[in-house]
Amino acid sequence: MNFLQKIEPYLTSDDLLVQEFVVHALEDYPDVPEEWVTRLLKEAVNKKEKESSILVFADKHQLSEEALKVLLDGLEKAERSKKHLYTKFLENIEPQLAMNYKNELTPYHTKETWDFYELLLNGTEEEVWNKYGEIINKLEQAPEYDHELFIKGKKVVKTLVQKGWINEKEIALILSENLNENWFSFDGILAVYAIRLLKLETHTPILASLLTREEDVLLEEVADALISFQSEEVVRAVEPYLNQSDSVIFATSVVGNIKLPLSIDVLQSAYHQVTEEDQDIIFEALCHQLSLDCLPEIEDYMESEPEVYLVEPEPVAYGYFTVMGVKHPKLPKWKRVAEKRERQFQEDMNNSNQNNALSTPAPYQNTDKVGRNDPCPCGSGKKYKKCCLN
Repeated sequence: MNFLQKIEPYLTSDDLLVQEFVVHALEDYPDVPEEWVTRLLKEAVNKKEKESSILVFADKHQLSEEALKVLLDGLEKAERSKKHLYTKFLENIEPQLAMNYKNELTPYHTKETWDFYELLLNGTEEEVWNKYGEIINKLEQAPEYDHELFIKGKKVVKTLVQKGWINEKEIALILSENLNENWFSFDGILAVYAIRLLKLETHTPILASLLTREEDVLLEEVADALISFQSEEVVRAVEPYLNQSDSVIFATSVVGNIKLPLSIDVLQSAYHQVTEEDQDIIFEALCHQLSLDCLPEIEDYMESEPEVYLVEPEPVAYGYFTVMGVKHPKLPKWKRVAEKRERQFQEDMNNSNQNNALSTPAPYQNTDKVGRNDPCPCGSGKKYKKCCLN
């Protein structure tokens, strides 16, 4: 069985730890079937205990018309504090699909957004390029990163690609200009996104070399582009960056989300070479490969009774062994530890919310109760690894 075939029986598991493991494993994987996204959304809407864990990690995937209908139903039923988890999915909606459901989506979009979609669908080449230039200028001049504006920039690039108004030569020129700079411009970052859309795999070595950069927005796009290629060439190009602490997180994300035998070999090799602190990242990626070939390293890691660094090992190991159908004497213990930690985390969050309601919030301090992929407790909406963890 391949990766997706192993996951499917557990896609909507009633075991919350297994459910979260599955959704984590699918989070950055590019070939999740549209029908699965719909199924996960239905599960989130109909089972409130799963709502947050599913919605936080499933929002990168494309919305089909059926999924949009489920999302709208969820928005209508959701508590006010949870509505933002649903509206985040609207970032990925195609302009034409949004227009088809304009009446239903009007409460969640401004007139400016509808004008923007109209431009993307019916604007001339010059008008679309002018909009792109306007967005780039605003992004560069903004005092801090504007995520909503960046998403608009990606939508413009997607339109330029779909309509054939940008080509490989232009993209390569933008990329080469940015390689000589200390920091990538937003034009350069969006060129990486265009490389992904056009499947320009010849740029694999250059993209891999960017994994040592310290620009999170760029690194997200680089990782997504490399993952989308699903090739052995990418695995080989990224392999050297698994052994460097400054690039191991994104490098591991790339290799871990390419489901090939070579990926397993490379991850196993890296596991025995990296520091103990970085081993937990490799361990999680090996679990997400869903292969029995990974068992030696996974068992070695769990037997070492690892400290919590960036990954909480018990729920990951519990999910892996359960999905793989492998019996392990410590499964009940791992489940108890994971559930206890989650209860403690929720209690801490509830206490924090109560304290914040009575006083000015203090700067958030890192704790070991948050997984690197979990939503950051500071409330930024970002993943912990991209926020207070840094």
